[in-house]
Amino acid sequence: MSFTVLLVGQPVASEASEVCDELRVRLASAPQLIGNTAEIRRYSSAIARQNFEIRKTRQDFQRLGCGSPSVIEYGSESRKDCTELSAALSSMEENKRNLAEKRDALRYGGTEQNAVRGQILAAIDANDCNDLPVEDVNAGETDRPRTPYLDTIDTPPGTVRDFSIYGQAGRPFNSDGLGNLRTLCVRTCDGAFFPISSNATPLSFRRDAQLCQQMCPGIETELYYHSILNEESADMVSAATGKPYRLLPTAFAYLNRRSGEKPSCGCDLAEYYSKMRDQANGSTRVPDYDSSVVEIKGPQSGRAADNDPPAPPVERPYEPSDRNLRQVGPVFLPSETSSIDLRHPATPGPQPLQQ
Repeated sequence: MSFTVLLVGQPVASEASEVCDELRVRLASAPQLIGNTAEIRRYSSAIARQNFEIRKTRQDFQRLGCGSPSVIEYGSESRKDCTELSAALSSMEENKRNLAEKRDALRYGGTEQNAVRGQILAAIDANDCNDLPVEDVNAGETDRPRTPYLDTIDTPPGTVRDFSIYGQAGRPFNSDGLGNLRTLCVRTCDGAFFPISSNATPLSFRRDAQLCQQMCPGIETELYYHSILNEESADMVSAATGKPYRLLPTAFAYLNRRSGEKPSCGCDLAEYYSKMRDQANGSTRVPDYDSSVVEIKGPQSGRAADNDPPAPPVERPYEPSDRNLRQVGPVFLPSETSSIDLRHPATPGPQPLQQ
Protein backbone atom coordinates (compact mmCIF):
# COMPACT_ATOMS: atom_id res chain seq x y z
CA MET A 1 0.00 0.00 0.00
CA SER A 2 1.46 3.36 -1.00
CA PHE A 3 0.65 6.55 0.84
CA THR A 4 0.42 9.54 -1.48
CA VAL A 5 -1.23 11.82 1.05
CA LEU A 6 2.01 13.32 2.37
CA LEU A 7 2.04 17.06 1.81
CA VAL A 8 4.85 19.16 0.39
CA GLY A 9 5.29 22.59 1.88
CA GLN A 10 2.98 24.20 4.41
CA PRO A 11 -0.65 23.17 3.81
CA VAL A 12 -3.61 25.27 4.69
CA ALA A 13 -5.57 24.25 7.79
CA SER A 14 -8.56 22.80 5.92
CA GLU A 15 -6.39 20.61 3.66
CA ALA A 16 -4.28 19.39 6.59
CA SER A 17 -7.43 18.51 8.51
CA GLU A 18 -8.79 16.48 5.59
CA VAL A 19 -5.51 14.62 5.16
CA CYS A 20 -5.29 13.81 8.88
CA ASP A 21 -8.87 12.60 8.99
CA GLU A 22 -8.23 10.30 6.05
CA LEU A 23 -5.06 8.95 7.67
CA ARG A 24 -6.95 8.17 10.87
CA VAL A 25 -9.62 6.40 8.85
CA ARG A 26 -6.93 4.30 7.18
CA LEU A 27 -5.35 3.51 10.52
CA ALA A 28 -8.67 2.34 11.96
CA SER A 29 -9.58 0.39 8.83
CA ALA A 30 -6.19 -1.24 8.22
CA PRO A 31 -6.87 -4.92 7.42
CA GLN A 32 -6.17 -7.27 10.30
CA LEU A 33 -6.00 -11.03 10.43
CA ILE A 34 -8.35 -11.98 13.24
CA GLY A 35 -6.82 -14.81 15.24
CA ASN A 36 -8.11 -16.73 18.20
CA THR A 37 -10.03 -14.11 20.16
CA ALA A 38 -9.98 -16.18 23.35
CA GLU A 39 -6.18 -16.48 23.15
CA ILE A 40 -5.83 -12.74 22.58
CA ARG A 41 -7.95 -12.02 25.66
CA ARG A 42 -5.90 -14.48 27.70
CA TYR A 43 -2.63 -12.77 26.77
CA SER A 44 -4.12 -9.31 27.39
CA SER A 45 -5.26 -10.35 30.86
CA ALA A 46 -1.82 -11.78 31.61
CA ILE A 47 -0.19 -8.50 30.54
CA ALA A 48 -2.54 -6.53 32.78
CA ARG A 49 -1.69 -8.75 35.76
CA GLN A 50 2.01 -8.44 34.97
CA ASN A 51 1.73 -4.63 34.89
CA PHE A 52 0.09 -4.75 38.31
CA GLU A 53 2.95 -6.84 39.75
CA ILE A 54 5.55 -4.53 38.18
CA ARG A 55 4.00 -1.50 39.84
CA LYS A 56 3.89 -3.26 43.21
CA THR A 57 7.60 -4.06 42.86
CA ARG A 58 8.41 -0.45 42.03
CA GLN A 59 6.50 0.67 45.12
CA ASP A 60 8.56 -1.77 47.22
CA PHE A 61 11.70 -0.17 45.77
CA GLN A 62 10.59 3.23 46.99
CA ARG A 63 9.47 1.90 50.38
CA LEU A 64 12.85 0.23 51.05
CA GLY A 65 14.78 3.29 49.93
CA CYS A 66 16.49 1.49 47.07
CA GLY A 67 16.45 4.52 44.82
CA SER A 68 15.16 3.49 41.39
CA PRO A 69 15.00 0.06 39.73
CA SER A 70 17.80 1.05 37.33
CA VAL A 71 20.10 2.55 40.00
CA ILE A 72 20.61 0.73 43.32
CA GLU A 73 22.12 2.60 46.25
CA TYR A 74 24.72 0.18 47.63
CA GLY A 75 24.97 2.11 50.86
CA SER A 76 21.42 1.15 51.68
CA GLU A 77 20.77 -1.13 54.64
CA SER A 78 18.44 -3.28 52.50
CA ARG A 79 20.96 -3.81 49.69
CA LYS A 80 20.25 -7.54 49.43
CA ASP A 81 16.51 -6.99 49.22
CA CYS A 82 17.02 -4.28 46.62
CA THR A 83 19.16 -6.58 44.49
CA GLU A 84 16.54 -9.32 44.61
CA LEU A 85 13.78 -6.87 43.73
CA SER A 86 15.81 -5.52 40.81
CA ALA A 87 16.33 -9.03 39.42
CA ALA A 88 12.64 -9.86 39.84
CA LEU A 89 11.65 -6.62 38.12
CA SER A 90 13.90 -7.33 35.13
CA SER A 91 12.39 -10.80 34.82
CA MET A 92 8.83 -9.42 34.93
CA GLU A 93 9.64 -6.78 32.29
CA GLU A 94 11.05 -9.46 30.00
CA ASN A 95 8.01 -11.66 30.57
CA LYS A 96 5.72 -8.77 29.74
CA ARG A 97 7.52 -8.13 26.45
CA ASN A 98 7.21 -11.80 25.51
CA LEU A 99 3.50 -11.80 26.29
CA ALA A 100 2.98 -8.66 24.19
CA GLU A 101 4.83 -10.16 21.22
CA LYS A 102 2.75 -13.35 21.33
CA ARG A 103 -0.47 -11.38 21.67
CA ASP A 104 0.45 -9.10 18.73
CA ALA A 105 1.40 -12.10 16.61
CA LEU A 106 -2.08 -13.54 17.13
CA ARG A 107 -3.77 -10.22 16.45
CA TYR A 108 -1.91 -8.94 13.37
CA GLY A 109 -0.83 -12.23 11.83
CA GLY A 110 2.74 -11.25 10.92
CA THR A 111 5.15 -8.40 10.46
CA GLU A 112 3.63 -7.32 7.13
CA GLN A 113 0.47 -6.08 8.80
CA ASN A 114 2.51 -4.26 11.45
CA ALA A 115 4.57 -2.61 8.69
CA VAL A 116 1.39 -1.22 7.10
CA ARG A 117 0.26 0.29 10.38
CA GLY A 118 3.76 1.66 10.92
CA GLN A 119 3.63 3.44 7.56
CA ILE A 120 0.29 5.00 8.46
CA LEU A 121 1.61 6.16 11.86
CA ALA A 122 4.68 7.62 10.14
CA ALA A 123 2.41 9.52 7.74
CA ILE A 124 0.39 10.87 10.68
CA ASP A 125 3.56 12.16 12.33
CA ALA A 126 4.92 13.60 9.07
CA ASN A 127 1.76 15.64 8.54
CA ASP A 128 1.76 16.94 12.16
CA CYS A 129 -1.75 15.58 12.66
CA ASN A 130 -1.26 15.38 16.42
CA ASP A 131 -0.62 19.15 16.57
CA LEU A 132 -3.79 20.21 14.75
CA PRO A 133 -6.29 22.16 16.89
CA VAL A 134 -9.61 20.51 17.61
CA GLU A 135 -12.35 22.07 15.52
CA ASP A 136 -15.82 22.80 16.79
CA VAL A 137 -18.05 19.91 15.75
CA ASN A 138 -21.00 22.32 15.47
CA ALA A 139 -19.31 24.79 13.10
CA GLY A 140 -21.56 25.63 10.17
CA GLU A 141 -24.70 24.12 11.66
CA THR A 142 -27.10 27.05 11.59
CA ASP A 143 -30.33 25.15 10.98
CA ARG A 144 -30.42 23.66 14.47
CA PRO A 145 -31.48 25.48 17.69
CA ARG A 146 -28.46 26.64 19.62
CA THR A 147 -27.93 26.36 23.37
CA PRO A 148 -24.80 28.30 24.42
CA TYR A 149 -22.23 26.57 26.62
CA LEU A 150 -23.92 23.19 26.06
CA ASP A 151 -23.58 23.01 22.28
CA THR A 152 -21.12 20.12 22.29
CA ILE A 153 -22.95 17.93 24.82
CA ASP A 154 -24.77 14.93 23.37
CA THR A 155 -24.48 16.26 19.82
CA PRO A 156 -25.23 13.63 17.15
CA PRO A 157 -22.40 13.10 14.67
CA GLY A 158 -22.87 14.50 11.19
CA THR A 159 -21.48 13.47 7.86
CA VAL A 160 -18.43 15.67 7.35
CA ARG A 161 -16.73 14.23 4.28
CA ASP A 162 -17.16 11.38 1.84
CA PHE A 163 -14.00 9.25 1.65
CA SER A 164 -13.60 6.64 -1.04
CA ILE A 165 -11.71 4.46 1.44
CA TYR A 166 -15.01 3.53 3.08
CA GLY A 167 -15.64 1.12 0.26
CA GLN A 168 -12.47 -0.89 0.91
CA ALA A 169 -12.18 -4.14 2.81
CA GLY A 170 -11.84 -3.78 6.54
CA ARG A 171 -13.90 -0.59 6.63
CA PRO A 172 -14.90 0.62 10.13
CA PHE A 173 -18.64 0.62 9.29
CA ASN A 174 -21.49 -1.85 9.53
CA SER A 175 -24.00 -2.38 6.77
CA ASP A 176 -26.42 -0.06 8.59
CA GLY A 177 -23.93 2.83 8.59
CA LEU A 178 -22.71 2.40 12.17
CA GLY A 179 -19.06 1.94 13.05
CA ASN A 180 -17.28 -1.03 14.56
CA LEU A 181 -15.22 1.00 17.03
CA ARG A 182 -15.65 1.73 20.72
CA THR A 183 -14.22 4.96 22.15
CA LEU A 184 -13.05 5.34 25.74
CA CYS A 185 -11.98 8.34 27.80
CA VAL A 186 -8.66 7.77 29.62
CA ARG A 187 -7.37 9.85 32.53
CA THR A 188 -3.63 10.11 31.99
CA CYS A 189 -3.01 10.79 35.69
CA ASP A 190 -3.90 7.26 36.84
CA GLY A 191 -4.87 5.37 33.66
CA ALA A 192 -8.52 5.01 34.65
CA PHE A 193 -10.96 4.90 31.73
CA PHE A 194 -14.66 4.72 30.94
CA PRO A 195 -16.58 4.31 27.65
CA ILE A 196 -17.82 7.25 25.60
CA SER A 197 -19.67 5.68 22.67
CA SER A 198 -20.08 2.40 20.84
CA ASN A 199 -20.49 1.81 17.10
CA ALA A 200 -18.25 4.83 16.53
CA THR A 201 -16.26 5.75 13.44
CA PRO A 202 -13.01 7.72 13.06
CA LEU A 203 -15.12 10.77 12.23
CA SER A 204 -16.51 10.57 15.78
CA PHE A 205 -13.10 10.94 17.43
CA ARG A 206 -13.09 14.74 17.66
CA ARG A 207 -16.60 14.87 19.08
CA ASP A 208 -15.86 12.12 21.62
CA ALA A 209 -12.58 13.82 22.62
CA GLN A 210 -14.54 16.97 23.44
CA LEU A 211 -17.09 14.97 25.46
CA CYS A 212 -14.22 13.28 27.31
CA GLN A 213 -12.76 16.65 28.28
CA GLN A 214 -16.16 18.01 29.36
CA MET A 215 -16.72 15.02 31.64
CA CYS A 216 -13.33 15.57 33.32
CA PRO A 217 -12.87 19.37 33.52
CA GLY A 218 -9.39 20.44 34.57
CA ILE A 219 -8.00 16.89 34.15
CA GLU A 220 -5.68 15.78 31.33
CA THR A 221 -7.54 13.21 29.26
CA GLU A 222 -6.97 11.34 26.01
CA LEU A 223 -9.36 9.48 23.73
CA TYR A 224 -8.68 5.80 22.97
CA TYR A 225 -10.54 3.28 20.83
CA HIS A 226 -10.64 -0.42 19.98
CA SER A 227 -12.60 -2.70 17.70
CA ILE A 228 -15.77 -4.17 19.18
CA LEU A 229 -15.39 -7.27 17.00
CA ASN A 230 -12.18 -8.86 18.25
CA GLU A 231 -10.57 -6.59 20.87
CA GLU A 232 -10.95 -5.78 24.55
CA SER A 233 -10.51 -2.52 26.46
CA ALA A 234 -6.91 -3.45 27.31
CA ASP A 235 -6.17 -3.51 23.56
CA MET A 236 -7.26 0.07 22.91
CA VAL A 237 -4.99 2.55 21.13
CA SER A 238 -4.82 6.34 21.19
CA ALA A 239 -7.02 8.13 18.68
CA ALA A 240 -4.43 10.92 18.45
CA THR A 241 -1.14 9.02 18.22
CA GLY A 242 -2.13 5.41 17.50
CA LYS A 243 0.00 4.16 20.40
CA PRO A 244 -1.37 1.28 22.51
CA TYR A 245 -2.78 1.99 25.95
CA ARG A 246 -0.30 -0.41 27.55
CA LEU A 247 2.56 1.96 26.57
CA LEU A 248 1.02 4.78 28.63
CA PRO A 249 3.27 5.40 31.67
CA THR A 250 0.24 5.29 33.98
CA ALA A 251 -1.54 2.36 32.31
CA PHE A 252 -3.59 0.41 34.90
CA ALA A 253 -2.11 2.56 37.70
CA TYR A 254 -5.59 2.94 39.18
CA LEU A 255 -5.46 -0.76 40.14
CA ASN A 256 -2.80 0.05 42.73
CA ARG A 257 -5.22 2.24 44.67
CA ARG A 258 -6.33 0.72 47.94
CA SER A 259 -9.99 -0.04 48.49
CA GLY A 260 -11.81 3.07 49.69
CA GLU A 261 -8.90 5.37 48.85
CA LYS A 262 -9.89 8.50 46.95
CA PRO A 263 -8.16 8.96 43.58
CA SER A 264 -5.68 11.80 43.15
CA CYS A 265 -7.67 13.00 40.14
CA GLY A 266 -11.23 12.39 39.15
CA CYS A 267 -14.02 13.20 36.72
CA ASP A 268 -17.26 15.00 37.60
CA LEU A 269 -19.67 12.75 35.73
CA ALA A 270 -22.56 13.63 38.04
CA GLU A 271 -22.31 17.32 37.13
CA TYR A 272 -22.07 16.50 33.44
CA TYR A 273 -25.19 14.31 33.43
CA SER A 274 -27.01 16.88 35.57
CA LYS A 275 -26.42 19.47 32.84
CA MET A 276 -27.69 17.03 30.24
CA ARG A 277 -30.88 16.35 32.24
CA ASP A 278 -31.49 20.06 32.73
CA GLN A 279 -31.03 20.64 29.03
CA ALA A 280 -33.44 17.82 28.14
CA ASN A 281 -36.08 19.06 30.61
CA GLY A 282 -35.74 22.66 29.47
CA SER A 283 -35.04 23.87 33.03
CA THR A 284 -31.70 25.36 32.05
CA ARG A 285 -32.45 28.61 30.26
CA VAL A 286 -29.33 30.17 28.82
CA PRO A 287 -29.62 33.46 26.90
CA ASP A 288 -28.89 33.15 23.21
CA TYR A 289 -26.35 35.83 22.42
CA ASP A 290 -26.87 35.32 18.67
CA SER A 291 -30.39 36.72 18.90
CA SER A 292 -30.96 40.43 18.17
CA VAL A 293 -34.24 40.60 20.11
CA VAL A 294 -33.71 42.03 23.60
CA GLU A 295 -36.59 41.98 26.06
CA ILE A 296 -36.74 45.07 28.29
CA LYS A 297 -39.14 44.97 31.20
CA GLY A 298 -40.72 48.31 32.07
CA PRO A 299 -41.47 49.62 35.59
CA GLN A 300 -44.49 48.28 37.39
CA SER A 301 -47.73 50.24 37.10
CA GLY A 302 -48.66 52.70 39.88
CA ARG A 303 -51.96 50.89 40.33
CA ALA A 304 -50.46 47.98 42.18
CA ALA A 305 -52.84 45.26 43.18
CA ASP A 306 -54.04 45.82 46.74
CA ASN A 307 -55.71 43.18 48.84
CA ASP A 308 -57.70 45.76 50.91
CA PRO A 309 -61.32 46.45 49.76
CA PRO A 310 -62.02 49.91 48.26
CA ALA A 311 -63.09 52.64 50.71
CA PRO A 312 -66.87 53.46 50.66
CA PRO A 313 -67.87 56.91 49.29
CA VAL A 314 -68.42 59.70 51.85
CA GLU A 315 -72.13 60.63 52.27
CA ARG A 316 -73.01 64.31 52.45
CA PRO A 317 -75.67 65.54 54.94
CA TYR A 318 -79.04 66.50 53.41
CA GLU A 319 -79.87 70.22 53.61
CA PRO A 320 -83.22 71.14 51.95
CA SER A 321 -82.33 74.81 51.97
CA ASP A 322 -79.19 74.20 50.04
CA ARG A 323 -80.86 72.41 47.22
CA ASN A 324 -80.62 74.18 43.92
CA LEU A 325 -83.28 72.46 41.82
CA ARG A 326 -85.60 73.88 39.19
CA GLN A 327 -89.30 72.99 39.94
CA VAL A 328 -91.40 72.05 36.93
CA GLY A 329 -95.25 71.66 36.86
CA PRO A 330 -98.22 72.90 39.01
CA VAL A 331 -98.47 72.83 42.76
CA PHE A 332 -100.74 69.96 43.79
CA LEU A 333 -101.47 71.11 47.35
CA PRO A 334 -104.07 73.89 48.02
CA SER A 335 -103.05 77.31 49.12
CA GLU A 336 -103.02 78.47 52.73
CA THR A 337 -106.63 79.80 52.56
CA SER A 338 -108.19 76.51 51.63
CA SER A 339 -105.94 74.22 53.59
CA ILE A 340 -107.45 71.03 54.99
CA ASP A 341 -106.85 69.97 58.54
CA LEU A 342 -107.25 66.21 58.46
CA ARG A 343 -106.68 65.85 62.19
CA HIS A 344 -109.38 68.39 63.20
CA PRO A 345 -112.30 68.22 60.77
CA ALA A 346 -114.71 71.15 60.70
CA THR A 347 -117.93 69.08 61.25
CA PRO A 348 -118.62 65.59 62.48
CA GLY A 349 -119.55 62.85 60.03
CA PRO A 350 -118.53 62.65 56.46
CA GLN A 351 -116.62 65.59 55.33
CA PRO A 352 -117.95 67.64 52.50
CA LEU A 353 -116.23 67.86 49.20
CA GLN A 354 -113.53 70.39 49.52
CA GLN A 355 -112.34 72.62 46.76
